Amino acid sequence: MLPPLKIALPGKVASAEQLVAIAHAMEREAGRRYRELAARMRIQNEESLGALFTFLAEIEDKHAAEVEARATGITGHPPDPTNMPWEVPENFDEEEARSAGLSPYRALAIAVRNEERAFVFYTYVAASAATPALQRLAEQFALDELGHASLLRRERRKAWRNASSNLPAIRQPDSVDELMVLTVPMERAAAAAHRALATRLATLEGSAVAALFDHAADEEDDLGRALAARLPHATAFPLQSMRAESVRDGLKILEDAFERYMDIAENATDEATLSEAQVLAEHAVRRLASVHGVLGSGTWARNPDSGVPESKDDIVG
Repeated sequence: MLPPLKIALPGKVASAEQLVAIAHAMEREAGRRYRELAARMRIQNEESLGALFTFLAEIEDKHAAEVEARATGITGHPPDPTNMPWEVPENFDEEEARSAGLSPYRALAIAVRNEERAFVFYTYVAASAATPALQRLAEQFALDELGHASLLRRERRKAWRNASSNLPAIRQPDSVDELMVLTVPMERAAAAAHRALATRLATLEGSAVAALFDHAADEEDDLGRALAARLPHATAFPLQSMRAESVRDGLKILEDAFERYMDIAENATDEATLSEAQVLAEHAVRRLASVHGVLGSGTWARNPDSGVPESKDDIVG
C-alpha cells in the first residue's frame, strides 16, 4: 500500500514543460530538506545520521541532474521554474524527521515514503494527462521514482538488520510449512502486544490511536489463525513475547514484521517460500501503512516515546 499525497493536487499539469519544472523542483526541494536535517543532526552530535541525510541529499542532486538532462532532450532547454503551475506538492514527513527518537532506519523510511509519494503524484498526472506524450513522460517519471524507492528500501533493510541485531534470531525457513511455523507465534505475539497497547491508549477518552492498534491486533490474530489452519497437522507453536509500551514500540513491531518477511523472501531458496513470504510482507505493510497513515505527523513524532498522545487533536496531525 503506497502512502497518499499529503495534500490534494490543485490542478492538472498541462504540458511537458510544466511537468519537468515540477519534477526538478521536487528533487531540489527534497535535497534541501535533507541538507537541513543533516545540519541539524550534526548540531545534535548525531554524526551518523548527519552523514546519512547528506547521502540522501546527494542522491536527490543526482536525480535533479537527470531531470535536467531529460528536460533538455525533450524541450531543448533546462527546466524553467517560471513554468510551475503551482507550488511543489508537500510530501515530506517534517515532524517525524525532527523527532528526537530518529534512527537510521526511520530516516530511510522517511526517504522511502517521500519517493513513494512522488510516484503516486506522477501516476495522478499520467491518469489526467491531456496528450499521450505527456502521459508517457509522467509514467517515466513514475517508474524513476519506483526505482529510487527500491534502492532506498535496500538501504533501509540494511539499517533494520543493524538495528535488530538484538532481536531473537530466526532461522531461514526451507519450506512453506516451516515459514508457517515461524510466522504463527510471531503474529500471535504481535497481536497480544498491540492489544495491550490499545488497552493502555484507550484510557484517553475517544482515543483513535487505540482503535488503530486494536484493529492491527485483530488482523494479526486473524492471520495467525488462518496460517495455523493451513498446516497439514496439529502443531505446538513456540511461545513468543513482545512488549509495546508506547506508540513508537507499537509501530516498531509492525515495521519489524514487514522487514523480517522481506528478509525471508530475499533469502528464500524455493519459489513457493519466496511467494508466501512476499504475501506475508504485503499483509504487514498494509497494517503498517494503515496505522502510520492515520498517525501522520502527530504528537507521536514529536514525543515518540510517550505512551499516549498529548491531545485528541494531535492524534491525526
